[in-house]
Amino acid sequence: MVTEAYDHIVAIVIVGMIFIGTVVALPAIAFSNLQTVDEQQLRNTALNVFETMLLSVGSPSDWGTTSIDETFNKTRINTFGLARSNPLSKFVLDIDKIQRIDPENPTGIIQYDDIRQLLNIEDYGFKFTILRPFEVNWGLNIINNVVYYSVNVTRTEDKTPIPNAEITVATTMGISNSSDAKKAAHYDIVKLDPVTKTTDVMGRCDGSQVGPGGSITYALSIMTITVAGMSTTVIAHTDSPFVGIIKLTTSGDTLTLSVPDEMIGNDTRSSRIIYNIDAYVPDGSLLSLYNSEQDGTSPNDHITHGEGYEFWTFTFKGLRDMNPTALVFWIEVTLQGYGRVLIAVAGTMDFGESSEIINIGPEGTGEKVIAVMRRLVVISDMTYITAITFWKE
Repeated sequence: MVTEAYDHIVAIVIVGMIFIGTVVALPAIAFSNLQTVDEQQLRNTALNVFETMLLSVGSPSDWGTTSIDETFNKTRINTFGLARSNPLSKFVLDIDKIQRIDPENPTGIIQYDDIRQLLNIEDYGFKFTILRPFEVNWGLNIINNVVYYSVNVTRTEDKTPIPNAEITVATTMGISNSSDAKKAAHYDIVKLDPVTKTTDVMGRCDGSQVGPGGSITYALSIMTITVAGMSTTVIAHTDSPFVGIIKLTTSGDTLTLSVPDEMIGNDTRSSRIIYNIDAYVPDGSLLSLYNSEQDGTSPNDHITHGEGYEFWTFTFKGLRDMNPTALVFWIEVTLQGYGRVLIAVAGTMDFGESSEIINIGPEGTGEKVIAVMRRLVVISDMTYITAITFWKE
C-alpha cells in the first residue's frame, strides 16, 4: 500500500511538472511564431516597395521628363516608380527618372522624404543605391603628347580580379593648334576609332593612343567593360579641378549644362563657349549632336550668366529614343587661376566612379534592418545593380 501511494504521488508530481512546463512553454512558442510571422510580413513589405520602385512607371508615366521651357515640379507626381514606359521589358529604368533622384541634379529632384510619402512608407526608412555589376578602376594621363590609359576590373564583393573582361575604349581629345601663349588658342576636337582589348589574369589592361597632331590639352575616354554578357560604362578623364562641378543632365530630348557661379566668379564678360556635343551609343561609337563650327556660330553657343547656376539648354529631336549611354560636352571657359581652358564634361550620371553611381537615403541607421535586397536592372542599355536596405523607424 505504501508503495502504491508513493507511486501515485510521483505520478502526480510528474504530471504537474509537465502541465506547468506546457503552460509556460506555450506562450513562448506562440510568441516566437508571432515574431516570425511579423518579421516575414515586414520583409514582404520591403520586397513590395523594392518591386514598386523598379517595376512601376509611376503616375504620370513621364513624371521625370520636362520640356525645354518647363521647370520640374515634384507636386505633379501622384505615384512613384522608376521604370521606363515599355510593356515588353521589366527592370528597365527610365534615365530621366533616375536623374530626378540624384541629389546633385541642379535642375530639380524628388527628395527622400517625398518618395517615402508617395510610397506610403513613412514608418519605414530605406537606402537606395545604384552601382556597377563589377568594380572598375581606371587611369588616364597625357605624357609627351600621348594618351595612356589603364583599366582594372574586379568583383565588387571581394575585389577578386576578373580576367578576360572585354574593354572597348573610345577616346576623344581636345587639341590646341596655337603655339603662341599670348594668342587665343584654336581647338580641334578629335575622336579616335574605338579599340578593344581584354584584361589579363590580374584583371588589368592598358594601352596608349596618339593624336593626329597639335598639342593635346585634355583627353577623355569612354570605356565599355563587358563581363559574361553584362556591360557597364566608365568615363575616364585627364586631371581636371572641374570634374564633378559642372553637371550635365537630360530630360526627354533636352540637354542642360549647369555651371555653378562660384566656379566662374563675378566676371560676366568672359564667354563660355560650347564647342561640341557627342552621344555615346552602345556599339562603341560617338555620334555628333552639335558642332559649333559645322552648325554655325550663334548666341546659343554661349552660356548666359545667372544666379546660383548658369544653364545652357539644347534640344535634339529624337534624343530620348536614341537612349544614349553617355553624353560628352566640350566647352571653353575662363577660370580664375587657370586662364582660358578647354574641358570636357560627361554625363548624365557620375560615370567616373568605380562602383556606386547614385545613392539616396540616410548613410546609416541604428534601427533594426528588415531586409537587404539586390536586383539587376538596365539603364540606357547598360547593366547595373540596384540595392535597397530597408528598416522600421
